[in-house]
Amino acid sequence: MGFLLFLTVIWTLIAGKDLNFDFRNYHLYSAYAFLHDRLATDYFPAAVSGYLNPLAEVPIYAMIMGGWDDRLIALVLALSHFPVFLFVWKIAELITVDSKINQAHACVAATVLAFLSPIQLTTLSNSFADPTAGLFTIAGIYLLLRSTTQTRHRVVLLAGVMFGVGAGLKLTNLVLIPGAFIALLFLPGPRGSKLKLSLVLAAGCALGFLITNGWWAAKLYAYFGNPIFPLYNSLFKSPDFIDSNFSDRRMLIYGAWTWLVLPFSMLRSGTMIYSENSAPDLRLFLLVLSFAGAMAVFLFRKIRARAPVQGSRVEPPPVARKIFLVYFAVSYLLWGTLSGIGRYAYVLWVLVGPLLVGVMAAHWPQALTRVSLGVAVVIQVVVLFLNGNLYWSAHYWSGKWLDLEIPESLKNEPATYLLHGVQSNSFIAPYLHPDSRFSNFTGQYVQPLGAGMSEKMRTFLSDTQHPVRLVFEANYAPGVNALTLDSNSDKEINSFLSGYGFRLKNLECKMILLKGSPLEKTLSGVGWVPPTLQKRDENISAVMWVCDLERLPAPELEKALQEYRTIDKVFDSIEDACGRALDPHRIQTVRSSTGWFRNYFNTVTVLMVKNDEILVHPNLSMLTFPLGKLSEWSGKKVECPDILKHVREADFKLTPAEPEN
Repeated sequence: MGFLLFLTVIWTLIAGKDLNFDFRNYHLYSAYAFLHDRLATDYFPAAVSGYLNPLAEVPIYAMIMGGWDDRLIALVLALSHFPVFLFVWKIAELITVDSKINQAHACVAATVLAFLSPIQLTTLSNSFADPTAGLFTIAGIYLLLRSTTQTRHRVVLLAGVMFGVGAGLKLTNLVLIPGAFIALLFLPGPRGSKLKLSLVLAAGCALGFLITNGWWAAKLYAYFGNPIFPLYNSLFKSPDFIDSNFSDRRMLIYGAWTWLVLPFSMLRSGTMIYSENSAPDLRLFLLVLSFAGAMAVFLFRKIRARAPVQGSRVEPPPVARKIFLVYFAVSYLLWGTLSGIGRYAYVLWVLVGPLLVGVMAAHWPQALTRVSLGVAVVIQVVVLFLNGNLYWSAHYWSGKWLDLEIPESLKNEPATYLLHGVQSNSFIAPYLHPDSRFSNFTGQYVQPLGAGMSEKMRTFLSDTQHPVRLVFEANYAPGVNALTLDSNSDKEINSFLSGYGFRLKNLECKMILLKGSPLEKTLSGVGWVPPTLQKRDENISAVMWVCDLERLPAPELEKALQEYRTIDKVFDSIEDACGRALDPHRIQTVRSSTGWFRNYFNTVTVLMVKNDEILVHPNLSMLTFPLGKLSEWSGKKVECPDILKHVREADFKLTPAEPEN
């Protein structure tokens, strides 16, 4: 454990600080909004994710705003994530009591294999809530396994509390709870006893969830009428979100069978396989092989058992391993059917280590087990070393976690900020005037306009006391002069602003600069390569433009809305024909200078009109599929292409640049 702690510190310092998309999109803002009670001040400032439980993000926010050194922040986060390996070790002890190799060696192999999970390494020492919430879930699993040797109600109750706390901190951990109830059915004892334990576990889960999420759910319900706003809004019917159950299905390109394909597809390097970054992992495939090997050994012994050896006796497997296997299988099946997003299964990837070792050490021949586990560790290290992309957005250490260059006028003057883009950049909010207000009106979720606009958004836009400003990020590459706006930018910007009743005042916009240089990649994907002189001089990670807006005259706004209504009739008919392939239906259309778009946040599929062509662009594909011509459209019957089938056949690993919107 000391050696793993040493590796944790070394990895953290080598890997750099991760200014990932989610951190800039909602992690920092969520804690800021919670601590400054901004629920009624801002409106969808960080898109859908901005309303998730902010509790896990408070520590990193406090350290950043307290001016801590970025290395110290990363080390504190890494050390807070490290205790998960203590539980992994203890779980390995419980499930390897019949190990054919030395049990201490089995526990070492299990814990090292858990540490070598790519998802674990990519979330270690950064702002994601998955390892924090996962720590509690894994503690719950350990307590559940402990109940096999001392079936006490208080142990199961505490296990339930841990499961509930983990799910309260990260709602995606809810999918990891049903497996615990099914695993309880495999405990020895009468049915009545198991039923009582299930009720105790349920009470613990409810208590833990209320502790970490009950207060936040109450606030959301009081303000929006939905305790998990904006999720499952088809059930709660909040007027501030569409009648849809948000579900991220980007990774489910094999539908309900994704879980079956994953052990093999995870062997490949490439983005968007089961994670947004490239995170090849052979451990799940080795787990499949371990089961196959165990089955072969079982059949071999079954055949030999026909001529029993005098004095031979088969020891029953430990109950802990049996219920651990049931828990893992149920949780993996649920996750692989409903999500397929790697980070949401952080717990499972950590538990692959002890499960793999538990199966091999109990059923494989002793010598083969030792060799196989050693080879598994070596190959996994080599795979990670050659991968080259374990962090999302690793940056050099600079002394500050965030180094922002902001014009003084933006710090001193309150304003209403409209954040444009899938990357909301709401992380700038704590650095601007505290009386400012923020809304990510066009991004992952595009705010409805016209008659469909919610009352809260209408009220947000009607404020005339403060100037209204647009914030959007410009593509920036070192060595390219991107610190000036193109003279034709106003045409593009005014296109998507028109439906909301605004336009640019002028192109005399201000800049907010996020300083910092992305970490150079070595063969291993991480490594302290000194930045080039050019990077030292520029030292710019992102450029955000802030432009003043003015309101459109009423006739111009009505004309713009009529043009939207014309396009919406076409898009609506296509949605009806394509069903769940374009989901959710009736999302807001976005206008640009080059066409019209609907971006479906459940699948990141785009429906578009460009130059009179009606096209659909699936996620993970470099292809677009024509649906007809706008000029010839008259409510004709639509034949929707099998989008998932085309994506699977194309099987592109790299997501192309998003269409302009």
